[in-house]
Amino acid sequence: MKESPILSNQWALVLFSILTVFVYMWNIWLNDLWIPNEAFYGESAREILENHNFLDIYYNYEPRFNKPPMTYWLVAFSYLIFGINEFATRLPIVLLALGTNVLTFLIAKDLFDKKVAFISFFVMAFSFQFVINSRYASPEIPLTFFFTLTLYLFLIGYKRKKWLYILFSYISLGLTVLTKGYPYIIVIGGIVIFYLLIESNFKWKEFWEKFKFLKVHIGLPVLLVVGFSWYVYMYQKFGQSFLDVTMEETVKRALGKKSTDYFFYLKVILWGFLPYSLTFYYFFIRSLKEKRKELSFFISWIVVMFVIFTLAKGKIPVYMIQAHVAMSIIVGYYLSEYRPEKIFEKVLFYLTIIIPVVIITFLNAGLVYFFKLDYLYYIPVIFPLFYLIRYEDVKLSPFVSILITFFILSVSILPVVEKYRPYKKIGMIINDNVPEKNIPLIVQDYFWHNLPFYAKRKVLRDYPIEKILEYGKNRPVLALVNEEGLKKIKNSQILWKGRLYRKGSESRFAILLKYVRKALKGDYSGFETRYLIIKR
Repeated sequence: MKESPILSNQWALVLFSILTVFVYMWNIWLNDLWIPNEAFYGESAREILENHNFLDIYYNYEPRFNKPPMTYWLVAFSYLIFGINEFATRLPIVLLALGTNVLTFLIAKDLFDKKVAFISFFVMAFSFQFVINSRYASPEIPLTFFFTLTLYLFLIGYKRKKWLYILFSYISLGLTVLTKGYPYIIVIGGIVIFYLLIESNFKWKEFWEKFKFLKVHIGLPVLLVVGFSWYVYMYQKFGQSFLDVTMEETVKRALGKKSTDYFFYLKVILWGFLPYSLTFYYFFIRSLKEKRKELSFFISWIVVMFVIFTLAKGKIPVYMIQAHVAMSIIVGYYLSEYRPEKIFEKVLFYLTIIIPVVIITFLNAGLVYFFKLDYLYYIPVIFPLFYLIRYEDVKLSPFVSILITFFILSVSILPVVEKYRPYKKIGMIINDNVPEKNIPLIVQDYFWHNLPFYAKRKVLRDYPIEKILEYGKNRPVLALVNEEGLKKIKNSQILWKGRLYRKGSESRFAILLKYVRKALKGDYSGFETRYLIIKR
């Protein structure tokens, strides 16, 4: 396999780096807040500024204990600089995603060389699940950043025998706890311990000497101060109610009735780490077979995460995103030098490259066709198939194909989807016509989680029509109702009429796209007609 022209050409690397930043940044300001997850962080950050209180987290004017504060803080600080808007909501997430890609590059560069680092960077930058989570506000990307930073600081401190880096890794671990919770002490600690065991050839005396270098007796208090001060404050203020939610989100989720699907994360990686998931499986098995000591840190990273989250009760696809860095570096390490010699190895390896490219190309063509995009899109869509013909470039063709996917999504698909998401418009109409913030918005028999953000007031959710009528006997009623509600609330003024998505969470993006496509053809089965009314 010849040297890739992309990797040997400085201008090509610059071009692909610019395209990477473009895909991550373009149109992050366009879409209204996605529901439900992004709405939690956007609205809670807005209420932080409204309340002038960064310690107490509220959503829809009620205490929110479900997650630690880091992501809320990041979004709130962004609001202070750029104002309260969609761009500011997503900017810190995008920056931390790009920062994670840079950390991937630095880890690979420190352990191997620039060639491995660049390939690892591009593999990580366009791993499917990582990118789609980088474009909306949720804790997964901040967690991945601080998780990776913690392990990077540990690794260079351990390799260079400089304990100051280890100290910084304890601080970073504290920030990780503030991002997603204290269970990640177990996850990261497990990775470090398993790696030191491998480094010591599982000889306990050697392991203990290496472990002592970490100076846990100093690092642990630092970790507790950074990571748990907020928990202590919240417990002192809110008591058992805070503790109950925290335990439900962590211990009970992990140790409840276990799922028997031990292949769950193997399947998640298969689609989540596209376009190099098959290549990763091939190289991971190969690294175990060849006992590659230089990859032991990344093997430990992946194995510990896989075992912990497979044994845990709660199984959510995003839990393995933090392993993408290790997967990317393993793929980058092998792709930089791998030369299959045996016929079987050649066939198997090239199939792991060709199959994703063909599948992604057909999916890209489907996006262009089904959403009636400009026919000129077919030129870049089919380009990866021709790219495969270039023998020396075949290993980077999956990266090119997935780059085109995200280019199509960010440039053309997201604007189409936004035509069916009028949440900001509803909020503007509410605030223009009902400026009194003490009048809540009542939503009949449902709840769209981003409405508190746009209405800038309390939203009363899931109210049956009888309860709305009772509520409005002696006071004004601002409500978002269906046809039945409109008929029963007499003498009301219609402020807005339109359709809202009703098929569950918009985070199930493929399902949302299906119903948007139907709507483009006049079938609004995924949407419900709603009326925004005011009765004074």
